[in-house]
Amino acid sequence: MKKFRILIISIIVVLCIALTTKIFQNDTFYTIKLGELILNNGIDMLDHFSIHTLPYTYPHWFYDVFIYIIYHFFSFTGIYISTIILFIILMLTIYYTNLKLYKKELSVAFISIISIMGLSNFATARAQLVSYILFALEFYFIEKFLQTKEKKYPIFLILISLILCNIHVAVWPFYFILYLPFIVEYIIAKLFKKKSILWGRIRIEKNDNVKYLVIIMLCSVLTGLITPIGDTPYTYLYNTMIGNSQNYIKEHQSTDVLGQVYLIIFLAEYLLLGILSHTKLRYLFLVIGLSIMSFTSNRHVALFVILFAPCFIDEINNFLDNTKLNVDKLIKYITGKISICIVSIILISLLAFTINNNKDKEYFSNENYPIKASDYIINNLDYKNIRLFNEYNYGSYLLFRGIPVFIDSRADLYTREFSGLSYDIFDDYMKHGVNYNEIIEFYDITHIILNKENSLYTVFLYSDDYIKLYEDESFILFEKKLS
Repeated sequence: MKKFRILIISIIVVLCIALTTKIFQNDTFYTIKLGELILNNGIDMLDHFSIHTLPYTYPHWFYDVFIYIIYHFFSFTGIYISTIILFIILMLTIYYTNLKLYKKELSVAFISIISIMGLSNFATARAQLVSYILFALEFYFIEKFLQTKEKKYPIFLILISLILCNIHVAVWPFYFILYLPFIVEYIIAKLFKKKSILWGRIRIEKNDNVKYLVIIMLCSVLTGLITPIGDTPYTYLYNTMIGNSQNYIKEHQSTDVLGQVYLIIFLAEYLLLGILSHTKLRYLFLVIGLSIMSFTSNRHVALFVILFAPCFIDEINNFLDNTKLNVDKLIKYITGKISICIVSIILISLLAFTINNNKDKEYFSNENYPIKASDYIINNLDYKNIRLFNEYNYGSYLLFRGIPVFIDSRADLYTREFSGLSYDIFDDYMKHGVNYNEIIEFYDITHIILNKENSLYTVFLYSDDYIKLYEDESFILFEKKLS
């Protein structure tokens, strides 16, 4: 078994390295800048990076500081390596926690490796990568507490809540949602007045430790008070959900066709195995809830993968227990000299290809970000005092360079629910293609930077009211003429 585990760990590590993209998302840039601000000036609940005067909630302040420290000492390479390390930690957490819960080496290894594929798109330098690790641990600690009632697990669970509301407050409410399947199963079991009920192919278990689980959950609510960001843990998700950014940001929108196929296949397999063996009611509730969340929003697919894994492993184990498949013999075959030799060659080749493919790849490109345009702005304009209109996708890069922005990927900041303004900056931005004149006048815009893929750039290029200051292959900068 030791040889098998080493093999699986090696596969997990190499796949995590290979599947972590070197190209940064735009959130990385504002994360660095926010971390620097917090370390130098503390948290004052105000925005310091846009042309507007706005309050700011600092929803992942602790992660921002963490990333800035890495950037300060190790630059972008350090952030890239830290993302790989966090991805490896996540996958090894999924592997080891499920191994401790369900014991079966083969099923745990198989689902852990499959999960890497499902989570690879989320392996980026964002706070979500840390919160995913915490959710995998939360599920494990809940199950272990129900099994053993050991006092250390409530402490661990409350600590997870505390860390979540400081490192990624947007997902903190899901910490409490994860308790619900266990509580609902207990209530239903109480109605039957039996310790365990087999209802068709569904097993309903009554575990009296759930009563204490409710107390742990209620105590965890108080951790939202132990933050430097006021009442944000209690208000952030609600304000985000009612804001209009949900309608435009890709990660908040419905899952794409490929993602839906992925979800449907695994859900169908889970239900089929449930029919052939037995499924626990709490796991069934969890899977159905996660499926609904994932179909309605891209951002929940990762949670589906992480928390679906133990439910699926449990069903696979139930199925294997009712078959004559010799799992030990299969593992022995997998760890044979020939198999290990083949897998080793594949892993070494994949690692070598990844290193060679990434060695000359940039962390961000001139095509996507106004790198040279920013140099021009900083060297030729009183950039701290201009009122620049920019597009959403590269606002965070401008912010990173110290240039005040009209908008960036901190989308919620610019909605009415967070800004407290009578107008909605984010909504105005989304309509800029039609209402650009009104926006320029209302926000007193003095300069406009556009990607050349934006059709508006020709409007300004041939307008007598604007002067072209700078142009490169991808971006163009205009200045509004004085009246």
